[in-house]
Amino acid sequence: MLLAGTHYILEGIHATGLPWWATIFCATFLLRTAITTPVAIYQQRAVGRMMELTPVLQAWLHTLKTSVGVDHKIKGRDYATFNAEIQDAYRAKVKELYSSNRCNPRVSFMLPWVQIPLFITVSLTIRGMAGYPLPFLGGSNLPIEPGFAEGGTMWFTDLAAADPTWIMPIAVGATNLLNVELNGLMMSKTPTRNQVIFRNVFRALSISMIPIAHEAPMAICLYWLSSGSYSVFQNIAFRMPSVRQWLKFPSLPKKESE
Repeated sequence: MLLAGTHYILEGIHATGLPWWATIFCATFLLRTAITTPVAIYQQRAVGRMMELTPVLQAWLHTLKTSVGVDHKIKGRDYATFNAEIQDAYRAKVKELYSSNRCNPRVSFMLPWVQIPLFITVSLTIRGMAGYPLPFLGGSNLPIEPGFAEGGTMWFTDLAAADPTWIMPIAVGATNLLNVELNGLMMSKTPTRNQVIFRNVFRALSISMIPIAHEAPMAICLYWLSSGSYSVFQNIAFRMPSVRQWLKFPSLPKKESE
């Protein structure tokens, strides 16, 4: 159903007279703008509210430690009891503040749950139209698009064939890697250990996309490149103060040197 719907969208855009390479770019722009960008904006606002609450929570935690510490010292309680009381009170305060300010930590992971299914759906649709079989999946029920054979431009006229020059695969990998670095710039000035690990994992995945893209048809590479480029421009736009103000995002965290 999803593949058929995406195929219908691609065919509809192509019916306007655009060549297939331009159709793929336009479809990517329309789908990302209509589906993932609103989610990204909502996520940025929610995360921004949590960032604005961080100083409040830190100040409250400092005051709590002082008051509880004095109470435990007077009553002669051990450190384990003191720490447990601090943690329980802190979690309750975080839950209270997040609830009153419409913050949900799970929102931080919302975008991938929308973007990844869209990425897979469009990739599989174009794969079927190019007649490209995959291991364990075999062929596709979608009709093969004969126009892919001459629907390209410049050095990639055949969209059903792989790129022998490595230009497009390298561009796909570089674009994904650039997105990883841009997302890293939007992290706090002191990223957590898990954030560093995930960043390095995504760096490795970006580089591994180069040989994968080299084996894929040019039509799929075009989609991967256009989707990655859309994310690059979106990430850059989200870092611009004027755009952040217009979209009601909070200011980005300042680095240590600033």
